[in-house]
Amino acid sequence: MKLAVKHYHWFWLSGLALLLVLLPFLTALGALGSYMGAIDWQLLRTDPYLRGVIWFSLWQALLSTLISVGLAVPLSRALARRHFPGRDLLLQIFSVALVVPAIVAVFGLVVVHGRQGWVNGLLTSLDWSSGSYLYGLTGILLAHVFFNLPLATRIILQRMQSVPPESWRLAQQLGMSSWQHWRLLEWPHVRMVLAPVAALVFALCFTSFAVVMSLGGGPKATTLEVAIYQAVRLDFDLPLATQLSLVQLLLCGLILWLGIRLGRPTVINPSLGLKMTRPDTDQWLGKVIDSVFLLVGLLLVVLPLTGVILAGFNDHWWQVLADQQLWLAAWNSLWVALSAALLCLFMAWGLLLMRRHTQQRWPWMAAVIESLGMVTLVVPALVLGTGLFLALRHWVDVFAINLYLVMLVNSVLGLPFMLRVLTEPYMQLAQQHDRLCMSLNMQGWQRWRWLEWPVLRPAMSLGLAIVAAFSIGDLGVVALFGTPDVKTLPLLMYQRLGSYQGAAAAVTALVLLTLCLLVFVGLEKGVGRRRA
Repeated sequence: MKLAVKHYHWFWLSGLALLLVLLPFLTALGALGSYMGAIDWQLLRTDPYLRGVIWFSLWQALLSTLISVGLAVPLSRALARRHFPGRDLLLQIFSVALVVPAIVAVFGLVVVHGRQGWVNGLLTSLDWSSGSYLYGLTGILLAHVFFNLPLATRIILQRMQSVPPESWRLAQQLGMSSWQHWRLLEWPHVRMVLAPVAALVFALCFTSFAVVMSLGGGPKATTLEVAIYQAVRLDFDLPLATQLSLVQLLLCGLILWLGIRLGRPTVINPSLGLKMTRPDTDQWLGKVIDSVFLLVGLLLVVLPLTGVILAGFNDHWWQVLADQQLWLAAWNSLWVALSAALLCLFMAWGLLLMRRHTQQRWPWMAAVIESLGMVTLVVPALVLGTGLFLALRHWVDVFAINLYLVMLVNSVLGLPFMLRVLTEPYMQLAQQHDRLCMSLNMQGWQRWRWLEWPVLRPAMSLGLAIVAAFSIGDLGVVALFGTPDVKTLPLLMYQRLGSYQGAAAAVTALVLLTLCLLVFVGLEKGVGRRRA
């Protein structure tokens, strides 16, 4: 009996992690299902507002995907062909843009494209007038391109750089043109990731909340996420919120299924490791085209970040920093983000531990655990938050435990990112050292302390940094559960923007951006740095 308990010591840890993952989803789905009888499904066919919300959600996501991916392909090719001063800095800025809080990016776009922004100021000096074009579909597209252009560019650029040097040498010997380079060498590699990247960008834009909430500009520019929030917090129409949540759940599931179908791995022939410079770097037309797309990337991504930094240093700087409310909101954002990241790491570790112990004896269970992280992408944050609100409101004061619910939701929704970072190195480590650990009877804490922590420390720190950064910038779940007395930095900044406190919002945006970057860099570099 003692041997059995010792052999299955991992079961309790993995079981608790699995319970923490499944319980919020099952609770939310059960609560949504309890309102099924009160839903009038005919409204989806007869109500023009609901039809418009669904249509606009799909339409803005489609346009955002086409623009982001369409610009990412030539921008990736320009970065692959050109090596210029500042290239590495530009790629680092693209990486930073991935973790910038959405409300901060929105403020940067207001600084650049708002009615009193840089673009309108330039046009006014030239006696031109562009009017107010930021609020509505145009602003939503600009914000989505800001986030998704760097993401798509980094993925496509990595694939372009995987073209074997031997292929470039052969292309040079055959005298291929730039178009032939693209059609015969680069496009076959880009095509492998183009459809999965498009599906990912579409899903991110479809479930966008903070961007649409801030820049939507009225009922004609409302998505399902915003409509769910309005149904719960403004109208308290719980059957409508349930109906919209189920519709979004169905559509997100379809998007995930398409992403999995389109994301089949493709075998790539290995390279001999030779170094070869691309033969198409000296053509003047290519230089002009690449320069144009590099300039577009700078304007769309770097300019809003610059606007946030410059606008944050204003005359109200010290007054806002002396506000106790700002630092209380910063503390709430910080402890929620760090707690969510640690809880997410615990859940991911438990699932990977269960997968390692079951993949030989019960392969089906290991397959279920492997897909569990991706399934969490089906349920958007606001849908999960709405389900938990409906389930808990009869038992506890939801708004009294709002930050704990925000922490739980963010930890569960961060699981796909944590698993993506940890799974491959963890399973590779297990494959290499399982027999040695068994022979040394190294299990549990000893295995983690002397083997897994030293080797997997960089991967764990990266996962913690990603989840914490996303949690700090979260506005959707916080807006659903937030109260006037309990705020986070994104919610405080959104309220200041809504009350036309532009200078205070600018300083708050800079503080939020700084805190997000400090947490990301601190966790990735500080925790992940190996000791000599």
